[in-house]
Amino acid sequence: MSKAERIKNALQKTKERRETQRPVVFQLKLQNLSRKKEENLRRAFLEAKWFYNWLVSDLERLNLPANKVGTVEVKVGDVFEERELVFLGSQIKQEIADRLKDNLRALSKLKQNGHKVGHLKPKKFVNSVPLKQYGVTYSLDFARNRVRIQKLGSFRVLGLHQIPPDAEIANAVLVGRPSGYYLHVTCYLSKENSHRKSIGGEVGIDFGVDSKLTLSNGIKIDFELHETPRLKRLQKKLAKSEKGSKHRRKIRHLLRREYEKIKSRRKDVQNKILAFLKLYEKVVFQEDLVKGWAALFGRQVHASGIGGLKARLRNSLVAPIPVDRFEPTSQECYACGKRHKLSLADRVIKCECGWTCDRDVNAAMVILRKGLIPHPDQAVGLDRPELKPPEREAAARILGASPYIRVSFLQ
Repeated sequence: MSKAERIKNALQKTKERRETQRPVVFQLKLQNLSRKKEENLRRAFLEAKWFYNWLVSDLERLNLPANKVGTVEVKVGDVFEERELVFLGSQIKQEIADRLKDNLRALSKLKQNGHKVGHLKPKKFVNSVPLKQYGVTYSLDFARNRVRIQKLGSFRVLGLHQIPPDAEIANAVLVGRPSGYYLHVTCYLSKENSHRKSIGGEVGIDFGVDSKLTLSNGIKIDFELHETPRLKRLQKKLAKSEKGSKHRRKIRHLLRREYEKIKSRRKDVQNKILAFLKLYEKVVFQEDLVKGWAALFGRQVHASGIGGLKARLRNSLVAPIPVDRFEPTSQECYACGKRHKLSLADRVIKCECGWTCDRDVNAAMVILRKGLIPHPDQAVGLDRPELKPPEREAAARILGASPYIRVSFLQ
């Protein structure tokens, strides 16, 4: 059997195995970096930028074998200088070239679909370096909490305990942030061992501004993460600093660190909300146009990051059920289906049939009903969802762990 046939068979077996697995990305942090190792990492990201910009400046260079490129031309002022690629391994250079090819294919498809696209431009900095193959480009030592990266050496990492023993380790990405260097490792876990204990069958979600999420069982979830006072002070200092000075570069670095902290807090809030919603078998929500809310409630919408939460909701849940955004769920009575004209100041819906309910909870129950029973004749007169003790306990345990999330229970 030839080498090409062996590779083809191995790829086919991997493809069949992936059908029974789910991908999970684990984040590891590189710890206790010496000055030399930190300088080597900084140089690796700099060389990745040089190599990427060298390819972008002349796309015909993509036809060259990327792993054989040892020097590139870098523009310094008005002249070009040759720089040697010391810390980029052969597979890393191949993967950077493949990234560029993927970007070109994506732009080509957008252009075919009628979108206006421009040219790829050189980058000021590169934040990630791809590590293509486990065992070759990088390897993990679980006994000593170490990672070895091609041409960069061995580093101590924090977080290896997250990876289960039965995980199949695939590629990784070395990420540089203002707070340090991280390794994002992609692993594949068996789908059979990924079933979670369910606390409820179905739940409907009504997104809003006052309470960001209102569930059909009466749970209200609110969260906001505004700009910190430190961020505002740094922005004022940046505005007063001299362009091109070292002081300005230092402030920009501190600004990036502060933005990263705010982003991490928002992502932590989203992770906890998604972890709670994953305990339900089915989640029904309305496809609201969050962009339209920003005209009236710009600061509140921006501080919550609710748009990112909705995007992750579609991709992260096992069985998300969207409801059309033009459905008037806030104005419809859950008990009889009659529609009422309500202003934003009306927080309680009162119907002639005797139904009285919080406006947001009523909307969440209507969304749940429309998602599960789309036929209008069957969508009236269902029992009201009740909050069960396991749901209350899970909400307090998962959501209450964050100081930025406020949870309330309506009876």
